[in-house]
Amino acid sequence: MLKIPNLVYSTFLLFISNFIVRIIGFLYKIFLSKKIGAGGLGIFHIIFHFLMLCVSITTTGIPVALNSLISKEKSLNNKHNMNVLFISTLYLSFFISIFISMFVSLNSKFISLKLLHSSNCQIFILSIAPAISLITISNILRSYYYGLKKVEIPAIGQILEQVSRILFVIFIFSYIKKTAFYPLIPLIGLSIGEITNILFITINLIKEPNLKNNYVISLKDFYMGIIKISKIAFPITFNRVFTVVIQSISSILIPSRLVLSGLKYANAMKIYGTITGMVFPFLFLPFTVTSALVVNLIPSISQEIPKKNYKLINQKIFFSIFLTSFIGLSGSLIYMFFGEKICYLVYNNILAGKYLKLISISCFFTVLNHTLSGILHAIEKEYRATINNIIGLLIQLLCIYFLIPIKTINIYGFIYGFISSNIIIFILHSITLFKAQKRWV
Repeated sequence: MLKIPNLVYSTFLLFISNFIVRIIGFLYKIFLSKKIGAGGLGIFHIIFHFLMLCVSITTTGIPVALNSLISKEKSLNNKHNMNVLFISTLYLSFFISIFISMFVSLNSKFISLKLLHSSNCQIFILSIAPAISLITISNILRSYYYGLKKVEIPAIGQILEQVSRILFVIFIFSYIKKTAFYPLIPLIGLSIGEITNILFITINLIKEPNLKNNYVISLKDFYMGIIKISKIAFPITFNRVFTVVIQSISSILIPSRLVLSGLKYANAMKIYGTITGMVFPFLFLPFTVTSALVVNLIPSISQEIPKKNYKLINQKIFFSIFLTSFIGLSGSLIYMFFGEKICYLVYNNILAGKYLKLISISCFFTVLNHTLSGILHAIEKEYRATINNIIGLLIQLLCIYFLIPIKTINIYGFIYGFISSNIIIFILHSITLFKAQKRWV
């Protein structure tokens, strides 16, 4: 019999919390746009993206590694190792984040000059320095509970984080009347929300039976914990950093290559903005479900690896691939047949609908690749998953460079490259998984 009730329950619970957070966040963005205006919103997003870049090192591979390792040790009922992994990871991430925070603070004037073209705006940079460490700690605490498969606590914590942040911003806005400081308020609100989340999870940690009330570990245990975490975290972090670099290069390259195809730069930016700002949000909408699945899938499979329970592992893999395939295929078919109507209804833009209809097939492969990547991480094939992803991204970059300048292809070169990239990654991930499963038989 298929034993997946906890996987289904956890995935559904995280999906609900993610959905609530997204709805609240959407309404919050509408409120901010009206309150601080387009200029203030521009400053906020520039600083926010810089913040995300800063925390990408500590919030990408390390939490995923902790999630996987905690679930393995829990399956063996090894509370000592669970404690060592959690504490060593918490210390490591905290010190890295403190270093990044100090670097940002000490260079806030220079960063402000580069990002906002004004050294007088360094207060905006300084306002996010605490958030770097707070977001890092928050992610580690959530990953610990994901590893224990107790998703209720991080799910509630995320909702509390969002609500407390918004309430703080609304409250401060009622007292601050100087519009020049308006972008500063939501930036500080990021830290307030994370503090609320950390406090909530910490209160629950005190009562957590799997955690020893001992936050001091030996240097030997600390070293071994860091080695275990780094082995998994490094390829995932490298994959994320490489992806961000490729995306940054693509965002710079696409408009300039479109100009070579005969378009004016203003039209090139408009077309690129149509795809990234209108088409992609729909394309990645199914990730609301699959991201919740992957977060629970990694510990669910990882805990069976030490016990060599390959039959149950295969059942969970089949279930997750089946669910993801259904979601991805549904999305692809909806966008293929109704993409133009959807974009016209939402954006009043027929061109966006044509692009969405053409790129719709990639919806199936993108969500499936996300799940396959999570499976490969769970079965300790993270290095292979990283290589597969890099190959796919390089192919996408080659299509952008060589196909877009062709007059008869232009922006479709990017679309073809995006589709080809995802299909190739899917094939490589599938081969890697198939080879791993053959060894279990």
